[in-house]
Amino acid sequence: MKKLIIILIALLGLTGCAAINKESGGIIHRFKQERKLAEAVKLLEKGDEAAATKLLKEITTAEGTPGVTDEALFRLSLMQLRPDVGRDGLEQTQKSLEHLLREYPSSSWTRMAWPLMEFLTSAEELQRQNRNLKILNLSLNKENKEQQHIKSLNLSLTKENKELRQAIERLKNLDLELEQKTKH
Repeated sequence: MKKLIIILIALLGLTGCAAINKESGGIIHRFKQERKLAEAVKLLEKGDEAAATKLLKEITTAEGTPGVTDEALFRLSLMQLRPDVGRDGLEQTQKSLEHLLREYPSSSWTRMAWPLMEFLTSAEELQRQNRNLKILNLSLNKENKEQQHIKSLNLSLTKENKELRQAIERLKNLDLELEQKTKH
């Protein structure tokens, strides 16, 4: 009986070591990822966004660890959502959020990501509409300038027409005067 207990303990110890040493999903892997996440959060608090971003990217590109990778994805997506990063940052944010939503659907970070994803989608639609309105505005301004030019030409022609009528009227009067003088 003692031998059986010793064998069971040895087997449990061996499987426990295998789980600890196993890189993917093991305790050591989880501990390393948690440590990187904690360091990234500290770096963010200190204002070192570049180093924090690097750590968060390392976490998100490694094999997923629930409770760590999902938080890292959310934090990374927020960091990528800066105006100075531009269009690429928006695309990276959306990819990070989509990854979070797809891989960690039951995470609390996913529940926070949904409204952000909806906001980004609507913001992107508004930007598209804004671009279209700017193009329409430019077109209307060009058309308005053309109409102003046409209106200016029309006023000029109206003025010339009026002057021509006056000249014709003077010519008629002169012709009448000449006829009357020739009759006398």
